[in-house]
Amino acid sequence: MSTKKQITTTKPAIRSSADWKPEPCGLTREQIRAIVIEQIG
Repeated sequence: MSTKKQITTTKPAIRSSADWKPEPCGLTREQIRAIVIEQIG
């Protein structure tokens, strides 16, 4: 007798919309730009 494990793959239950954009640390692009401009002058 052979024993095989059955592997099931499931997709994430929560899906983001197609136009979703990541915002690192909860900052918007404008806030990140302001920080970068402040740092590099």
